[in-house]
Amino acid sequence: MAAPLPFKKNYRCSQALQQFYSGGPFAVSSDGSFIACTCSDSIKIVDSSNASIRSTIDCESDTVTALCLSPDDKLLFSAGHSRQIKVWELSTLKCLRSWKGHDGPVMSMGCHVSGGLLATGGADRKVLVWDVDGGFCTHYFKESS
Repeated sequence: MAAPLPFKKNYRCSQALQQFYSGGPFAVSSDGSFIACTCSDSIKIVDSSNASIRSTIDCESDTVTALCLSPDDKLLFSAGHSRQIKVWELSTLKCLRSWKGHDGPVMSMGCHVSGGLLATGGADRKVLVWDVDGGFCTHYFKESS
C-alpha cells in the first residue's frame, strides 16, 4: 500500500474574485465568452472563462431594469427606472445614443437578428419597437382591452 499523502500546510490565494452580480437582468454573448450583468448602479462585463471583470459601465445611480446585446455582440442596450434606453458601444464603453419612450420603467428588451430593431416592454403595458440607429419608434403595441 502506498504511503499517505502529506497534508498541505501553507495556502496561497491564486485568484480573488470581485463582486460582479447583485441580482437583476443579465445578457450572455452569442458565443458565451462574456456576460453583461448588473452590479449595484453599474453594468459589469465579465469574462465567462475565468469570472474576471473585463470592464464596468457606470449607470449614474439609475437602477438597471433590462439588458440586451446586439446579435454581433458589439452593442449593449440598457434601460432603467428613469425610462431612459441607452445604446453602449462595448469596444469603447461610450453611450452612442439614448432616448425615452415609455411611461414607466422598461422591464424587458430584445434585439432583432439584424441588429437594426430593438423591442422594449415596459411597466406601462406597452411594447415599443425602435430603430436602433435613429432612436425613433417604428411600432407601438398597447395592452388590449
